[in-house]
Amino acid sequence: MATIKDVAKAAGVGTGTVSRALSGKGYVDSEKKKQIIKIAEQLEYDPSALLKRKNNKKVKSGLIGVVLPNSSQPFFGSFLWHVEQALEMHEYRTVIINVGGSSKKISDAIDLVDKHMLDGLIINADVDKSDIERLRLIPAVSFECEMGEGIPLVASDHIKGGELAAKLLFRCGCKNVAILSIKATAPVYARRRITECQRLLKKKGVKVTIVEHEGGSEEFHVMEEKINEYLNTHSEVDGIFTEDVEAYFCLVQAKKRGISIPRDLKIVGYDGNEITRLVSPQVTTIAQNTKKLAETCVDVLNKRISGLDTEDRYFVPVKIRMGGTT
Repeated sequence: MATIKDVAKAAGVGTGTVSRALSGKGYVDSEKKKQIIKIAEQLEYDPSALLKRKNNKKVKSGLIGVVLPNSSQPFFGSFLWHVEQALEMHEYRTVIINVGGSSKKISDAIDLVDKHMLDGLIINADVDKSDIERLRLIPAVSFECEMGEGIPLVASDHIKGGELAAKLLFRCGCKNVAILSIKATAPVYARRRITECQRLLKKKGVKVTIVEHEGGSEEFHVMEEKINEYLNTHSEVDGIFTEDVEAYFCLVQAKKRGISIPRDLKIVGYDGNEITRLVSPQVTTIAQNTKKLAETCVDVLNKRISGLDTEDRYFVPVKIRMGGTT
């Protein structure tokens, strides 16, 4: 069965051009468009998986691909577990696709839907523009990554998350706050928590420093070393806002230095992972509802598979889970 790559190769163009020609969205030279349509017909390529499902022309595979950068990370692991439970309720099985930074693995995952080996994708990844065009033609839901029109976004209410963190740190008397973060390689909605926390704290006259580092799939000992280096050179910081795993290591390293928590240093995590409960004092964190996020992704994807209309964005509330670090 032909895929969009086959059509693109035969026409001597990119997959993005094929996508625009067949969908009618975006400019393609009229003669080239006719050529692409003719080749697609000759290869019997049908780009509309949704239309096939509406007309019951396709037997479902019963499989959904979940594309993640690294499912071994605590947050993604929790999300994935709940996705599997939700998919089972819809009589689907889960295919886990860890892509790391591989654009080829992402493209291959889309191919599997094109070839009807998967019925749809739930995807959190840095996707090339040409593959975003392809995602618009298949049942797909983006988890956290903003991919534009035609691909529904499911995310936590990170603006509220940033607000909660800022108000808590200010209420605790912080004057010099560091926001530690992994440098984003894709337009991730979660960045809103950082910008909102920074905005509100600066408005209150609090000094805020955003500290970004490369990576995202490092081993934990590498992450701990980076935290160690930062605390060695920034003893003036009295508040830290970061993801849960990093918050955990901040607490561990602070205790090694004899820093009194929370008297001398306040720490607020983000995600709500169980790791925040495994240390004393427990880490205060802004908890995401991974169960609700997973269920929303599955519900929206099921609508896409069924050819039903969906909204552009779905946001899930967050909440503070108090510990002993604030």
